[in-house]
Amino acid sequence: MGCCAGEKKEGDEKWGESRTYDQQFRGIAKNRSCTDVLCCIFLFLYIAAYLIVAIFAWINGNPLILFYPTDSQGRICGVRYNDLDLSNKTSLIYFDISKCSAAVASLKFQCPTTQVCVPDCPTTYWSYVEEEVKLSVSPGLSRADKADIVDWSKFICNYGYNPLEAYRDDNVELQTMMLEEKCVPYYVPSEAVAGRCIPMISEGAGLINSSTNAAIQNAAKMNITSTNLLEGVTPIKYFLEARSIANKIFADLTVVWVWILLLMCVAALISFIWIVVMRWIAGPMVWITLLTLIAVTSVGIYISYLQWTTLKDVPETEQDRISNQFKSGLSAYFTMQQLWLALMIICSIIDFILIVTVIFLRERIAIAIGIIRQSSKAIDAMISTLFYPLVSFVLILIVVGFWAMTALFLASTGDPIYKYSDNRVITNTSVAAAAQNLTGEKCNVVEFQNDTSLSSQPGLMCEFIEYGGESVFHQNVFWLQVVELFGMLWFMNWVLALGQMTLAGAFCSWYWAFKKPRDVPMFALYQSFGRALRFHTGTLAFGSFIIAVVQLIRIMLEYIDHKLKNKQNKVAKFIMTCLKCCFWCLESFLKFINRNAYIMTAMYGKNFCWSAKEAFQLLMRNILRVVILDKMVDIILFIGKLVVVAIMGVLSWALFAGFLNFPIPTLNYYWMPIVITVVASYVIASGFFNTFGMAADTIFLCFLEDLERNDGSPEKPYFMARKLLKTLGKKNAIQERPT
Repeated sequence: MGCCAGEKKEGDEKWGESRTYDQQFRGIAKNRSCTDVLCCIFLFLYIAAYLIVAIFAWINGNPLILFYPTDSQGRICGVRYNDLDLSNKTSLIYFDISKCSAAVASLKFQCPTTQVCVPDCPTTYWSYVEEEVKLSVSPGLSRADKADIVDWSKFICNYGYNPLEAYRDDNVELQTMMLEEKCVPYYVPSEAVAGRCIPMISEGAGLINSSTNAAIQNAAKMNITSTNLLEGVTPIKYFLEARSIANKIFADLTVVWVWILLLMCVAALISFIWIVVMRWIAGPMVWITLLTLIAVTSVGIYISYLQWTTLKDVPETEQDRISNQFKSGLSAYFTMQQLWLALMIICSIIDFILIVTVIFLRERIAIAIGIIRQSSKAIDAMISTLFYPLVSFVLILIVVGFWAMTALFLASTGDPIYKYSDNRVITNTSVAAAAQNLTGEKCNVVEFQNDTSLSSQPGLMCEFIEYGGESVFHQNVFWLQVVELFGMLWFMNWVLALGQMTLAGAFCSWYWAFKKPRDVPMFALYQSFGRALRFHTGTLAFGSFIIAVVQLIRIMLEYIDHKLKNKQNKVAKFIMTCLKCCFWCLESFLKFINRNAYIMTAMYGKNFCWSAKEAFQLLMRNILRVVILDKMVDIILFIGKLVVVAIMGVLSWALFAGFLNFPIPTLNYYWMPIVITVVASYVIASGFFNTFGMAADTIFLCFLEDLERNDGSPEKPYFMARKLLKTLGKKNAIQERPT
């Protein structure tokens, strides 16, 4: 087989001894026992703890508070309570929304102003000052007669507060009501956005009541401008715009969802056909790709050389002038001599590697192509393996959905927590010195409302902040969220590992069948699934636990990076970037080790550590073959995904843009169904081609085992297919062999 492919093993003794013939070996171990039992026990204990946290969250949580507005008392708008019926009051109004521009307001839609639930948002301009003007023009009337002049129907006040009685019977002035935030001092035409009344005004618009020609003023009788209000609603303005777009997109999807489903079926069909015909097109595709890359890099070398020699003749001062133009745009870089020299060197290195690979490793490339063809045959013989990813997809949906719901319930556990907001202005110096600022102190909203000595003080409010509690669970909600997040990562990786081991077992059954497909078990996929669950749940838990730990660390690094984004210096940013890169590499390496460990476990029925060690040593003894096969499979999968996505992108564009003669209604955003179709096609293609990738990896490991264990003699015949034997220059001494 040339200088790089003889009988000599590629490995070294440090990577373990090569396999020897074992008369008892039949490819798939029949006598198995449970592996990694301690990990299995730990998994079930964690599931129990996970469920305990979930039950606590479901009992104490109420996700409605995260989606629906809550008033200053922590009551949810639109909900009936024992002492207060808010079922017909589904919108929230802010007494003075201009205060919502505070930083804390941007985080939780909470403003340092009283909020109450109302049936509908106001649609007109109004200010209490208008009512005071009416009273000022009638000075001789009694208080009861003055009360009849005021239009009390325009007042929006706290629950149970009657402004008419307060004015007429308790001699409370209108401005006092507003300063004590008993009633809304003004409002403008608004619209319910996420259940909150948001002013619908344009920037620069004058806030004047057209019927009275009076300016809109707040409780302190200061004019309210559009700028005040727009600053207050800035955190919500973008949500309004996004909601408008989302509504139009949703309307589009309601009329084209059937077409999207049909296109997804077409994507699945194309992916299936691509895998089936892989046995015929794999060879030409790989060689054409390699030769095309050589041609492209060679052209790159030529163009880089021409540009470099051209710029080489430019005077030094001119070069400096051209190089200094980099600030004007990216195109200026292409006038730099050093850039073209660097490109020429890079293209030369890549070109050299490709040429050496094609010349000296061509027979290993041929072996990789043979493995790819056998993978296509294996999938064709067991079509059910293509649909197994649907099982993994459903299980992952259950895991992620359960976690998401639990996280929502956990985030909404507890009782309403109220704290003082103290903005009192005390003019008496001695009183101000003795007064304590109560901001941030906990308060009881009922006691506050009943204590007139507190509630009557302008600027002092008892505000709802969040939901929480004093129990151990409530005090550690953040860590419980971490526990739930890690559980989701662990269980999701366990589901993926189960799929890998199940497919590996099925493809092992196919490879180690001496006569294919006669000797392949009838329900190979089902049997493999049963073996993985019955004997190797602990092994799956071990491997998935390692991946989940690394993923949790990566999430924590991203969280820390986000929190310290504006506080990091260059050294800290460099360290954080290095850490994220290192853990990404570690996760990729561990996934590679796990994948091959599951194949060995499916084959031999051993524990995770033994399987990982044996798989790693086997691969290292054949490292060149591993690299070549890995790259060839990557090329095949990349081209396959590219073809599927490109075809579906063009087809969906032609369909939804109206180029095909189909009854597609006019859409607001015709590009959104195209984007959804393309993304869905990529997901579908990934599911199909991931199965193909697992087939290639499994058959390759079995192929290496076959080479080390057998020699083609009647006692030790090869199990590989005839074309692979021909590629290796080997043959079986017996006549009956795999086709």
